Amino acid sequence: MAATRGAFVQIGATRDGLDPYLRCARRRGMTAVLVETPAYLRWRRLLRRQPFDLELPVPGLDNTGQIADALRAAEVEPALVLAGFERYVPTAFRFAAAARVAPWPYVGRHFVPLDKVQQRAALRRHAPTVLQPGYAQVPTGAVGTDENGSNGPGPGGPGLPTGLSFPQVVKPADGAGGLGVSLVRNEAERAIALRDAAATGNYGGGAFSGLLVEEHISGTEYSLQGLAWNGRSRILTCCEKLVLLERSGALRGFREAGHLAAPGPAAPPALKALAQAGLTATGYEEGPFHIDVIENDQGPFFIEMGFRLSGFGLVALVTRVSGLSWAEHAFAAHLERKAPVASPNGGRRRPAAGQLLATDPGQLARAARLAAEQAHQARVRVEASPPVPGPDGFTERELACLASDRQRHATILGRVTIEHDDPAWVRDRLLYCAGSVPGG
Repeated sequence: MAATRGAFVQIGATRDGLDPYLRCARRRGMTAVLVETPAYLRWRRLLRRQPFDLELPVPGLDNTGQIADALRAAEVEPALVLAGFERYVPTAFRFAAAARVAPWPYVGRHFVPLDKVQQRAALRRHAPTVLQPGYAQVPTGAVGTDENGSNGPGPGGPGLPTGLSFPQVVKPADGAGGLGVSLVRNEAERAIALRDAAATGNYGGGAFSGLLVEEHISGTEYSLQGLAWNGRSRILTCCEKLVLLERSGALRGFREAGHLAAPGPAAPPALKALAQAGLTATGYEEGPFHIDVIENDQGPFFIEMGFRLSGFGLVALVTRVSGLSWAEHAFAAHLERKAPVASPNGGRRRPAAGQLLATDPGQLARAARLAAEQAHQARVRVEASPPVPGPDGFTERELACLASDRQRHATILGRVTIEHDDPAWVRDRLLYCAGSVPGG
C-alpha cells in the first residue's frame, strides 16, 4: 500500500453530523482520515453519517501514541490535524505538536488548550479585570459515593470556600455538550451533584479530569463564535442563548435549547474586548474559538471558552448570518496561512437567524405549524434527527463507551432553524417553538 501524504486527520467525529472539515479537505483533494473509538465509528455508520476516506479505530483516543501507531500502520502522513469534537481538542493539539504539523506552531508554539478550571486561573492571572463567577475546583477523588455525600464534600467541602454564594453550578472541568452540569441551591444538593458528576462517564467512557463549582450568574447568556489570527480576535457571530432548566432526578440541569445569531461586527465592544482577553490569557493565536458569556448590570462575565468550531449545528448558523464558512476560514488559516477575509456580500445573509434543538414532540409540532403558516414570510426549516440505533451488536464495554452519546442522540429529536429580517421576530418564534411563550 502506498503511503498517503498530506492527509487531513480529524480526531473525534462531530456529534451534529455536519462534518465541515471533511468538505474543506475534499475541496482540496486531500485524503480525509477520521480517528475515533471503535464503538463510535460503528455508531456513526448506523446514523448514516458521511464517511471519511479512511476511518481508523483507536480504543484510547486520549493516547497520542495509539493514534500515531494507527496512522503509521495505515501509512498516513498528516499535513493538518484538528479535533472534530470538544472532548478530543487536547489530544489533537498534543498530537499536532508532537508530529510538528499544522496547526502547530502558529496556533501558539507552546499552546495547550486549557480546561474550564485552568481558563479561570489564566484569566485571573493575565486579565484580572475580566469578571468571573467565584469558583473552586474539586478533585473527583475527593467526592463521596453514598447518597448522603459521606467521605465527600461536607459543609464547605474540600477546597470549597465558604464564601461562595448559592445558587451554584456544578460541572466537569473537561466535559462537553453540557454533560454533568447541575444548578444547586444548597450544600445538600451540591453534594448530590458532585457525586453524580463524579460517577458520570465522559464521552468515550473516560473519567472527568476534575469538577468545578462556581457561583451562578443571573443575566443574559451569549456565545461568541470567532477566529484567532496572529493572536487577534475576529468575531463572526454573537449568539443570544436560550437556556432552559430541566429536572434531572433530585437536581436541575441546564440545556442549551436555542441560539439567536447576529453578525459579529455588531457585538457590543465589551464582548469583543472579553474575547480578545480570552485569547491573550490562554495564549491561543490561530484558529476557531467560541466563548460563553453571561451579561448583567455589572457587565459581561466570562464563563468558558472552546478552542474549536462549535457543535450542535452552530457552524451552519454562523454561515446563515455572516455569509462566511467558519470551517473553511479556519482550515485555510491553519493549512495555507491565509488570513480571514470579509465576506464579499457585506458579511451576512440575514440580519438574524435562530436555531432550536427540539427535545419533545410538541416543539417539533409547533415548529412544523410555524413553517406552514410563515412559508412566504420567513425561512423556517424543521429537520428531524435520525433514529437512534439500538444496542444490538454492541458489547457491554462498547455501550459503556457510548453511554453519553446515546443519551445525547436520544434527547435531541430535531433541529429547527428560523431566518428573518427582524431579530425580535426570530426570538419570539424560537420561544414559541420551545414552548416558553406564545408567538406563532
